[in-house]
Amino acid sequence: MDGTSAPTNAPTNATAASRPVARPVATRRLAYVDTLRGFAALWVFLLHIHGYWLDNVRPPKLSGDGLLVRIMGFGGAGVDIFIVLSGFCLTLPLLRDGRVRDLEPRRFFRRRAYRLLPAYYAAVVLVMALELVPPLRERLVSRDLTPVDAVTHLTLIFPLFGDTLSAVNGSLWSISLEATLYLGFPLLLLVHRRLGMRGALLVTLGVALVWGVSGEWWAGQAHPAGFLPSTDKLFPARWFQFALGMWAATLVSSPRAGHTSRAGIALPVALAVGLAGYAAGWGPVSALGFGVVAVCLLVLLARVPGRVFQAGPLRWLTALGVISYSFYLLHQPVLLLCSGLARPEEWGIAPTSLVALTVAGTATVLVAAAFYHAIEKPFLVRGSMRSVVRDDPGDTPGPQDAGEPSRAAAT
Repeated sequence: MDGTSAPTNAPTNATAASRPVARPVATRRLAYVDTLRGFAALWVFLLHIHGYWLDNVRPPKLSGDGLLVRIMGFGGAGVDIFIVLSGFCLTLPLLRDGRVRDLEPRRFFRRRAYRLLPAYYAAVVLVMALELVPPLRERLVSRDLTPVDAVTHLTLIFPLFGDTLSAVNGSLWSISLEATLYLGFPLLLLVHRRLGMRGALLVTLGVALVWGVSGEWWAGQAHPAGFLPSTDKLFPARWFQFALGMWAATLVSSPRAGHTSRAGIALPVALAVGLAGYAAGWGPVSALGFGVVAVCLLVLLARVPGRVFQAGPLRWLTALGVISYSFYLLHQPVLLLCSGLARPEEWGIAPTSLVALTVAGTATVLVAAAFYHAIEKPFLVRGSMRSVVRDDPGDTPGPQDAGEPSRAAAT
């Protein structure tokens, strides 16, 4: 990874404000994208510390502990950021001169499968093997594994059924979601080609709203065989965030004067909307709010020199972002196996959280780094998005991939 990001050549006069400035040249990896991945992965990790080490405790809101656990409890927003990053990274290589080019669907699907599935299958097999050991199984899952669990996880349909959703590793639902978002990407490109970026955003937002209303109705029904236990974990609920990632790619690829200032103004507003949506349990609202937060962060951070993300504390977040897929795949089992060390009643909430970060966090990073180099990294090159673009005659070199996938990841 060369660790560079988009240059920051913003226009400085009224004339420049009316025309595009020079397009940033993306590199093999964009440092600010990896930093955002690392931040999202850490936030999800904090959410699961709250769940598995602190038993989802809710102290008084005005206390220091109350503020801490609520920040941790909003960690599901890390999933929203990951999904926007995924749409961003898949769209960026398709952009030339402000136009989204076509891709070769069959080659795209083949390479996405090559990129996503080997590490996923390896993680599933590893965790299943651990769960066959009785003392470990008691910490990892609530019941014995069944052949149905194995089949549904190998086919990625386990989020469709309540009995299998968390049967192996409850965090893996977003891998299934990522796969369906890949399947829907050519359709999103078609909608964009026919209706433009605004039309694609409106269509996908409409789908999310209709799906959200339908999900509320479905939650009150008797579910045969536990079918569709969590509609917010499925493709229609998240397609809009994927489209937001596409929009962010167009903004970063063709920056204009005013983009940065508008993103700076929109960021706190979107954050407030996202927090309110999560607090109230309004899935479409929280998805909209944190989706726009991710867009604003991409626009703002794309103007920051890449060396900034390779220095100080950001260096660690950026490094975590590089291995974030492996980290996500394995973080929940490691947290659960280490959770026997938790003593929140004796130590308090903040010290217990610090111990979890120090012990389980370090263990997860070490395991994920080894897993990344042994399993995930060998599939990175053939998974590159550059080879699936359908070139037109006369095309000039443009943005490459930003080190996808985003790792979709999740809670």
